[in-house]
Amino acid sequence: MPVPLAELRRGRVVLALFPFASSFPLQTDDGRTIATIEDFARAHGGAAAGVPAEGRIRPVLLLHDRTRGAYGDVLCLRISSVKEPMRESEAWPRVVRQEHPLFLHLPAPTRRYGLREESVIALSSIGAVHKSAIAGQTPLGTLDHGEMRIVSERLARLLSLDLGPLVAAQARELVLRLARLRNE
Repeated sequence: MPVPLAELRRGRVVLALFPFASSFPLQTDDGRTIATIEDFARAHGGAAAGVPAEGRIRPVLLLHDRTRGAYGDVLCLRISSVKEPMRESEAWPRVVRQEHPLFLHLPAPTRRYGLREESVIALSSIGAVHKSAIAGQTPLGTLDHGEMRIVSERLARLLSLDLGPLVAAQARELVLRLARLRNE
């Protein structure tokens, strides 16, 4: 039974069938091998084509609340347990100090994450999972507001989001509210 919609909240850690990106050469459902994306485009144009997809049940971090409208997709980030090669990498000290731009370290044992092992959230691994592909009746755990703020800030930098107009609009709205309060 899937997690109820009310529990699909930003910052929750859940188990989900997380898809892996396809790569070339690609084997199609009908057994053909397609060497490049250009060959695929020539063969199929904009038409849908059956391609095998790999996925794995793994913990993910939900990036928004519930689902939007008629769509059942939920945006999330992949969470991976820490393996020895990562611990031996040059980047590992920065990951542990929470200074690495691509990873958020989740130390073990931190009960509120609901994870068995020391893990990292891979900020460069954004994916969409359908709400029906989220396992369990309750989330495994959750990140706090400060951790989610770090995730948001790092994603904004990673994706080169231009947040200036949004911040300016919110500042204008706050100034207008303050003016209305003073006039009351």
